[in-house]
Amino acid sequence: MTEGNTPRKEPWRLLKRRHSDRHLSDEFDSSGRRTANESERSSLPPSQTGSGPDRPRLVRDLLRKVKKPFTRSAGQSPGPAPMTSSTAETQQLDEQLMRKRIDDVTQSLAGISHLSGTHKIASAKDNLQSVPDAISTASAALKPLKAFNSIANGLADIHPYAKVALSIFTCAPKMILDQADRDDAVSALLTKVSEVYDFITEGGTLAEIQSMQATYVKMSQQTLICADFIANYSETKNAWERLAKNVLGETDAMIQSYNNALDTLMQQFRDRAARDTIVIVHHMAESLDLIGIEHAAGAGLNPSKCCLPGTRQDLLAEIEDWISSTEEGMSRVLWLSGAAGRGKSAVVHTIANRYIERGGLASCFCFDRTRKADRLQDKIFTTIASDLADCNLIVRRALAKAVHDDNRLKRTADLSKQFRGLILGPTKNKLLEAISTPVLIVIDALDESGEEDSREQILHLLASQLNELSANVRVIVTSRPLEDIQKFLAASHIRRLSMDDISLESAGRDIQRYVSTKLVDLRDTFNDADFQRLTQKSDGLFEWARLACEYIKGTNRVRVDPMSRFKAVVAKTAVHGTALKGTRLLDDMYGHMLEEVIREDEYEEVIPAFRSVMGQLIASLEPLPKVALTAMRLHFPMDDRRYKIDDVIGSMGSLITGAADSQIPIHPLHVSFYDFLTDESRSNKFFVNLSSIQRDVTFASLRVMERELRFNICSLESSYLPNSAVSDLEKRVKGAISPELSYSCRLWGTHLKATGFESSLAEEVQRFFDGERLLFWLEALALMKVLGGSTGTLSSVADWLAGHAEYTDINDAVKDTRHFVRTFAPTIIHSTPHLYLSALSFTPTQSRIRRFAEKFPRIPQVVAGHVKYWPLVEKILRADVTPFAIAISQDGRRIVCGSEEGMIVVWDMETGDALGVPLRGHTNRVTSVVISPDGTRIISGSYDKTVWVWDADSGQPLGAPLQGHTGGVTSVAISPDGTRIVSGSDDTTIRVWDADTGKPLGAPLQGHTGGVTSVAISLDGTRIVSGSGDKTVQVWDADNGKPLGAPLQGHTSGVSSVAILPDGTRIVSGSYDKTIQVWDADTGKPLGTPLQGDAGLVTCIAISPDGTRIVSGSYHKTIRVWDADTGKPLGAPLQGHTAGIASVPISPDGTRIVSGSDDETVRVWDADTGKPLGAPLHTDCVYFVAISPDGTRIFSSSDDKTIRVWDADGKPLDAPLQGHTVLVSSIAISLDGTRIVSGSGDTTIRVWDADSGKPLGAPLQGHTGWVRSVAISPDGTRIVSGSSDMTIRVWDADTGKPLGAPLQGHTGRVYSVTISPDGTRIVSGSADTTIRVWDADTGKPLGAPLREHTDWVNSVAISPDGTRIVSGSDDKTIRVWDADTGKPLGAPLQGHTDRVRSVAISPDGTCIVSGSDDGTIRVWNLEFLDDQLVHVPIICLSSSMTHALSSPSSFLHTSDSPVQTKVGWFVGSEGRLLLWIPIALYPATYATGNTLVIPNDALELDLSCFAHGTSWHECQHREAASCS
Repeated sequence: MTEGNTPRKEPWRLLKRRHSDRHLSDEFDSSGRRTANESERSSLPPSQTGSGPDRPRLVRDLLRKVKKPFTRSAGQSPGPAPMTSSTAETQQLDEQLMRKRIDDVTQSLAGISHLSGTHKIASAKDNLQSVPDAISTASAALKPLKAFNSIANGLADIHPYAKVALSIFTCAPKMILDQADRDDAVSALLTKVSEVYDFITEGGTLAEIQSMQATYVKMSQQTLICADFIANYSETKNAWERLAKNVLGETDAMIQSYNNALDTLMQQFRDRAARDTIVIVHHMAESLDLIGIEHAAGAGLNPSKCCLPGTRQDLLAEIEDWISSTEEGMSRVLWLSGAAGRGKSAVVHTIANRYIERGGLASCFCFDRTRKADRLQDKIFTTIASDLADCNLIVRRALAKAVHDDNRLKRTADLSKQFRGLILGPTKNKLLEAISTPVLIVIDALDESGEEDSREQILHLLASQLNELSANVRVIVTSRPLEDIQKFLAASHIRRLSMDDISLESAGRDIQRYVSTKLVDLRDTFNDADFQRLTQKSDGLFEWARLACEYIKGTNRVRVDPMSRFKAVVAKTAVHGTALKGTRLLDDMYGHMLEEVIREDEYEEVIPAFRSVMGQLIASLEPLPKVALTAMRLHFPMDDRRYKIDDVIGSMGSLITGAADSQIPIHPLHVSFYDFLTDESRSNKFFVNLSSIQRDVTFASLRVMERELRFNICSLESSYLPNSAVSDLEKRVKGAISPELSYSCRLWGTHLKATGFESSLAEEVQRFFDGERLLFWLEALALMKVLGGSTGTLSSVADWLAGHAEYTDINDAVKDTRHFVRTFAPTIIHSTPHLYLSALSFTPTQSRIRRFAEKFPRIPQVVAGHVKYWPLVEKILRADVTPFAIAISQDGRRIVCGSEEGMIVVWDMETGDALGVPLRGHTNRVTSVVISPDGTRIISGSYDKTVWVWDADSGQPLGAPLQGHTGGVTSVAISPDGTRIVSGSDDTTIRVWDADTGKPLGAPLQGHTGGVTSVAISLDGTRIVSGSGDKTVQVWDADNGKPLGAPLQGHTSGVSSVAILPDGTRIVSGSYDKTIQVWDADTGKPLGTPLQGDAGLVTCIAISPDGTRIVSGSYHKTIRVWDADTGKPLGAPLQGHTAGIASVPISPDGTRIVSGSDDETVRVWDADTGKPLGAPLHTDCVYFVAISPDGTRIFSSSDDKTIRVWDADGKPLDAPLQGHTVLVSSIAISLDGTRIVSGSGDTTIRVWDADSGKPLGAPLQGHTGWVRSVAISPDGTRIVSGSSDMTIRVWDADTGKPLGAPLQGHTGRVYSVTISPDGTRIVSGSADTTIRVWDADTGKPLGAPLREHTDWVNSVAISPDGTRIVSGSDDKTIRVWDADTGKPLGAPLQGHTDRVRSVAISPDGTCIVSGSDDGTIRVWNLEFLDDQLVHVPIICLSSSMTHALSSPSSFLHTSDSPVQTKVGWFVGSEGRLLLWIPIALYPATYATGNTLVIPNDALELDLSCFAHGTSWHECQHREAASCS
């Protein structure tokens, strides 16, 4: 995790107020108990500790002491008062008003003291609703809470300073009283809270609020925390129980810490002494939920930026009034704009700081252009949300629930998802709305968030989504008035204040006060008139005033006194006749200051050093400390290497930070200095050309990595542990990876992309990819938790090399590394040692990275089944819906899928994660989806006859559906400029719509005589092409809607899809006639013969962005790629789907094909590489296969209701056996090979002549459910059948008559039956997870059922000697049982990754054969398994025992064998990680005991020299002696 991505707070901590208590000392120990001043409480009399009896309050006396409130308009709420000092605050209350308030409050208290249990309390304000009388007021502890609840409104009006705290105090009793079911264990805490409410209505308390405000605010916060604990005690107690904690002990300790804190605060109030007391907070489950949420460290409030006291008072008051106002229609967003140097940040930091110190709920988020690498824009709402959660328990609970329900909210870069899930949801809370104080969010320096595209989504949300927030939320945004920001924020619902509009007179007063304060030590030199001259010269720019004061006080040059400097500053009023105002004024000051540092006679020598050092500082994508910058400079070119950073920045402390401290990150103090240096027209001789610096930083980054990267850089001790189990990993990363190495690893690609191409740099990049440094780089990124950023770096390298064909080797390395990361990133991030032990081991042999494996001889060695190439399918997305239409965003990052179910799902292309919830609105199948060229909108068409336009970020519909079609919408397209939407429909028409308004443009386009199936728009936007069920393709003028020429005819069936080549010269159409036709777009003539090659209907087509390839999908489950010029197929069909293909778009960069299928999956394919997959043996589902006793024939039963007979070479023999009316689920062959017995879903059993294929007699009838299994006795006289009706039947093989009654006992379907070799026993397996043994003659059960499986038993077999039973189950295991005792023999056989469908035993009894839904058949050595029962377990993933794992005991620790998880990890006892096998590359791996796995390309590993566990770091060593 990077510095800008620090983990959130740990659970069970004592939480200081983040801002108001930042200077407080800790008076409590780790348990929350007080460590000092305990004598204060014990020495007080009972009346003062609150333990005495309840007594009436002298309200009239206390209210006489109250001060007059601020004057407020009628529309303003009792929210936070203005936080500026004012003489009005000290004026006495109007006597008449005071007496009226006294009478009102006194009457309220008098009424409460006599309330009955059913009497309701009324509050004067809606937001201070009284609590329902669910709890009897007879409880003495609750009376003060109810009393306070009734008078709080009056008190808030009188005490403006106390409004925030009073609102919190009002919320607390509501939380408590609404919780009717309380545990007795919290009664003591409830009593203490009651004492607090007694205390705050005492005669002397409220009168001292003004002087004891900080203590009063802390007391209110602590009370709310206690109320939250009481109200949620049941939840907390349940969490403790789940964690096996002592509930009573935990409760007592927590309540004691709360009591101590409240006692201390009340006593401080009595003593009139505000001391540093921590507000005690205990968090349970919500803290666990919030751990790991993205948080931008250092982006929060900075009190040092606040305005000088007494300045900006008018502006501050205006903003504070806006924050507090509840006027109808009040804007919730305020945009504070102004030129650089006007003091925008100072104003909002002052506002936020004051608000937070008064106990308000607020967050301040500051952008910084020097932190580009931190991508602050991706963390804005996660950071704001966690800040608000730290300030308020109600928000905290709501936020915890949000991330608990959707854990991806913690780290998602989807800003719309962040906003809706983390801000909108948690702040729309009824209890929070009951607190009258506003929620304040400050977003400072939005113009420093990066390039325009990086802040576009933030601006879009600010402009369009904030009205959905609660009415009490206020958002302040500051920025310079840049064009893109003005476009979004200059809206009617956003209030704007411009600091450029502040009068010079007003700004001048503040600046003069600032100047006189900063130069107070020079009062003997300067007078007020001098200060006035500086003020006039400042032109209202605070930054200029700051620089001027720093310059005047400076001591850089001998014999230049402050007055001389002053005169130099104020003397110049114009340059070349242009007045020094605004930016020119700042530029002039920067010039003065730099000329002070660099004398004219030193220019020739010093300026190059200045440009080199300052260039490095401002080119850095994040601030680096001096020590890191120096380390990188050691790798600069020789001329620049000699320039010392200290020599340049040593005298620039007023312009940059970190000049005097080698550990503090260095960056310009103000953005205007950055702009000055990088604009040659402004800085002249001080101009810094960043383009030349980028090359130096890139070289330095590559050399830093070469020097500092190494194997196992953080000294991880064991490969068995995931990274998360290394408790001090963050500390290790910080210690082992220097700031300069961290920077270089993360950002070298960005600097490379910004550098002009040169061959010497390309050769340096080549060396990077050719060495082990590449692996060490990925290791470091994984440990820093930024491995995902490597794909961006790799893309930058590819972009930089574009157009330089001589470096294709580097491009190949980039592609290969990208494959490696995409395949293995989750594994490397989970446990970084497995970058070498697993990822490197299983990299395809033709991968460039695989060559590094020889440097690591003690990693697992693949001895068979090693794949050669990266897979054609990069990932499979499980849709949980049936994909019908697919689109890819222009940036290639998102896949949009329209479904049969009417929903639209959006996925991240790289991770495969769903982005947000499905888009819902359509009421029928979504037939077509497209994404607008700018990526902001999704357009969908549906069989519900409508077209919808959606916001791509929020997933919300933009306006009402587009309606007009009278039939289902089958296809939609959007023009390249994004202004027009085109839709085709079953109503035979095409419609054109305005993309912004949704209005139809002209009349429908008519001409087709059948439903329109597909529409496309040419890249220049001038033509629309449509395909139809009438077998034709039509071209239309996009402007007037007229057809261009006659329809294109030639297909013999309906046209399913059309597309236009990017250059507009050719049209491609796919048809249900199984062909693809290419047409000349101008003449309409077909070009060449149709493209044919698939036996299925062509359902969809797409054209690559470069126009060289055509991709087609078919109903035959395959995808084909064609050469667009020759029409020849490129390679074999892409196979993998198990149902028809619905859509096949190509990514904008042409590297990937995405396919959606009726098999409910979306697959991503590499468009360039991959090996062809052979055709399947069967096209229908095959349920059962058997072999004749002489081995010459194979028999198969199928879903097609038939039985087929094949010779041993797989050629069909004669016609299929037909007669069953439903699928054939099971077959058996008599021992003499003359008869076939079949069981079917039609509930019957049939007997067939094996030679002629004719049925022998009528079907055997009697079962009432699907016949799942059949068997024939060894002597051929009996047939046994098992059925879904939960019974087993025995039949006479000659007559077909049932022998006795059905065998009953199973409570689930009977899936398998078999007969012992001697014919005396029948064994059955069932969906009830048991195996039963029956007497074949009597039908009676022999012993109890065999129980060990945890899921359905699908197959059973008996060994030739009758001593063992073997079973296969849906639990993916095979078990061996003692046939006499029914006891399991050893542990289950594990290796299959899906349900085991079938088991058999070899005639000699030495092997078990199993078949599984994982697509494999495994042969198990029974003799080896018997040996395992009496010896130490062996781990062998090969057919040869010489390849067994060395030192298995260190991994196992128990007799249990490792288990392969669904995601590929081999896991041992206590979660130890042995290795990870990528199932996508190696779907089948040998398991311990396997002698053969079919198909024969299954993975076999030699683990005999494998260095694992605490020896993993020896994987680099070659010593044979260590292999044992």
